[in-house]
Amino acid sequence: MEWADGRPFIWVDDEVTDADREWVSTHHHGRALLHHVAPSRGLIVEDIMVIDHWLRAS
Repeated sequence: MEWADGRPFIWVDDEVTDADREWVSTHHHGRALLHHVAPSRGLIVEDIMVIDHWLRAS
């Protein structure tokens, strides 16, 4: 996480797990959104809306 260096970041992936969330929570000292995208449908409008909401809440 050195590349994020405490800055907010978004991780969009089709394999986000509780282990990933725990690791980020333990090692990253800034805001982070780990957003799961279903591989069967890809990134859709609803995903963009979640990301947009998170960004605006900054």
